[in-house]
Amino acid sequence: MSLDMPMTEIETWYSVSQFYTREARHLDDLEFDKWIGCMEKDVRYWMPIVSNRIGRDIGTELTRLGELAHFEDDFESLSNRVKRLATGRAWAETPPGRTNHMVSNVELLGEKDGLTKARSQFLIYRSHLETDQEIFSGTRIDRLRPDPDTGWKIAERTIILDHAVLTQKSLGIFF
Repeated sequence: MSLDMPMTEIETWYSVSQFYTREARHLDDLEFDKWIGCMEKDVRYWMPIVSNRIGRDIGTELTRLGELAHFEDDFESLSNRVKRLATGRAWAETPPGRTNHMVSNVELLGEKDGLTKARSQFLIYRSHLETDQEIFSGTRIDRLRPDPDTGWKIAERTIILDHAVLTQKSLGIFF
């Protein structure tokens, strides 16, 4: 973001940043019903697998859409995950873990077809029970649609972990 950016782009950047702050609060406060309200009905929420590559293979670290992924959710599967958490019987989140989602380095990457593309970095700290502690870090690339009620809705989210090997016990949290 340059200092000579038009004011409308600065306002958009600020609005997206505030949306991400509210989204993180919903997740950390276990307000999953409000969080799912930040999603479009046609959302794709996807976390490709990251592998370590060297030499000429650098740049091919991520699996592609349709290949093996940690998850590739739509609105229905995300809603089912939220409903399952609400039952209190989701083994990976019983009792619920405590999370702290930190989102930074929000960058607008342009607009196309009424969607704003944004990139952000995240760090998520999760503690569970007496001894489990986990840290996730990575990049999110979103396509956001303006919404009069929430400011924005997530039409697409790609989550790229910095981890090629996951040592966490589960991926029962949202990114």
